[in-house]
Amino acid sequence: MAAGILLAASCTSMNTLKTTQLPPIPDAAYAKGVSAPFCGVIGSTLVVAGGANFPDKSLLEGGAKRVYADIWAFDGRQWTRAGALPDSTAYGATFQVSDGLVVAGGNVCGAATDKVYKVQLADGKAVVSPLPPLPVPMEQCGWTKAGETLFLAGQAGVFSCKEGEYLWQKIADIPEPLVQPVAFAAGGKLFLWGGFNPETLLAPDTGHCLDLETLQWGSAPAIPDGGTFVGATGATLPDGRLVVVGGVNRAIFERALRNTPEDRIPYLSKEPAEYQFRREVFAFDSRALRWESLGSCPEVALAGPGVAPALQEGVFVAGGELKPGVRSPLIFKLFY
Repeated sequence: MAAGILLAASCTSMNTLKTTQLPPIPDAAYAKGVSAPFCGVIGSTLVVAGGANFPDKSLLEGGAKRVYADIWAFDGRQWTRAGALPDSTAYGATFQVSDGLVVAGGNVCGAATDKVYKVQLADGKAVVSPLPPLPVPMEQCGWTKAGETLFLAGQAGVFSCKEGEYLWQKIADIPEPLVQPVAFAAGGKLFLWGGFNPETLLAPDTGHCLDLETLQWGSAPAIPDGGTFVGATGATLPDGRLVVVGGVNRAIFERALRNTPEDRIPYLSKEPAEYQFRREVFAFDSRALRWESLGSCPEVALAGPGVAPALQEGVFVAGGELKPGVRSPLIFKLFY
């Protein structure tokens, strides 16, 4: 790895965030909440699609996970079922493009997929069009968009394509295998933060930075407070900053990765607060190369939420885990 810029993480003082709750999705299965859905805004309409939950019995009770294909649209007044994806999918990437959403990869029927689709809306109905597939199946990746370039980063490497062409090409390997990283591109750099390493069973708090001209990796500012972004979701704000919502507690998660079968029931039996999911929301400024705290609120203590920037201010947050196997049905707008 090439030597890079070593920068300290810096955070402002923490304030209280505010939320406005949206109506629930009017569906019995979605009423239990989903994690890892596709989530984005088309025009002024919030779209939530796919996702996974345990609709019948909890994970603790031995319930089976269900993955969905439904596409739901919220026009500011009510939710409507706008259509369906070709496959029931969760743990994929959502890109907001000029004429809709691009949804890429994810998990279908228990396996990673290479499928990519464009989702558009016409008279309130979803129009789903196939796009060229990814070079390899990918799930639980980091994704981001800078200008007209889309980036997807996971264990198989970093891939990119141009909006409108959607011909994915691998541009680099990643410095270490990472599951559920957060990615962000700005100023000719691609930033990547973990994520957990399935080989070491660690969730590093360090960041990596890829120079998109030389394709050499260096260091990026570490994750604030020595935590992790496993289970967090990032979105690029209109002002160009990255906002990161949710995520697990690093120490508790790393211990859980080493659990024995005998640990399963005690671990899953805890109350949501005992898992200490992140309540603090962070933003990263690529120009200042620093993190700041936007504030804290209990509603964002989630793993795997859908997150999408709102048109004017704030971000939409949809679903996510309250604890392993238990989803949140809440969909809300977060103001900072």
